[in-house]
Amino acid sequence: MILPSIFDGKSGIIFDMDGTLIDSTQTWIDADIELGYQNGFVYTEEMLIATKTLKFMKACEYLSQFCDLTAQETAERYYQILESKYGDCPLTSGAEEFLAECKKSGMRMCILTAGIKPLADKVLLKNNLEGFFEFVASADNIDYDKRDPEAFNVCAKKLGLTIDEVIVIEDSFHAAEAAKKSGAIVIGMINSGNYFEHDKLREICDLTIGDFNDLLAVSA
Repeated sequence: MILPSIFDGKSGIIFDMDGTLIDSTQTWIDADIELGYQNGFVYTEEMLIATKTLKFMKACEYLSQFCDLTAQETAERYYQILESKYGDCPLTSGAEEFLAECKKSGMRMCILTAGIKPLADKVLLKNNLEGFFEFVASADNIDYDKRDPEAFNVCAKKLGLTIDEVIVIEDSFHAAEAAKKSGAIVIGMINSGNYFEHDKLREICDLTIGDFNDLLAVSA
């Protein structure tokens, strides 16, 4: 196998975590619904859209306005709910095979997630994926959220690359838009969790896929 032509001249990949590497969108929605049920509010699609690319604490600040909790209390309860569910999230179809192909091709890889590192580490450890990534940039160790192009520049620099040497793989329109503004090539992941953004992702991304098998099929 060789990587698809969109990877020609590229040396690194910045992967989103939720909805991209792992099929966790419903897990986050279930956690949001449970958080609301426990604290007297009904989780809505508007809340999903508002929090999709926010850093974890920013999302908790937003959700705390709908209940009688501080942002910190919301974060603690939210984390407890997520921790009980997150380790069981499956990989997106074809992810492990695609990562192996990228590693074989010498790609430098990292994760940029709006979630928090302990949850990301839990999934990577369970699926034996730690060795593929040089680092995990997350809500608790990077100053920028994923609506800011600088988040992608920081990751590229940490990989030892310039932004025009990397590809970003992302399932959120706002994050994909920021990645494009940074100067990166962007592959958009189309899934059931971002149904309200499909058209916008197809418009802004250089390529859209349903899962990693689409890239493996091209490279076969």
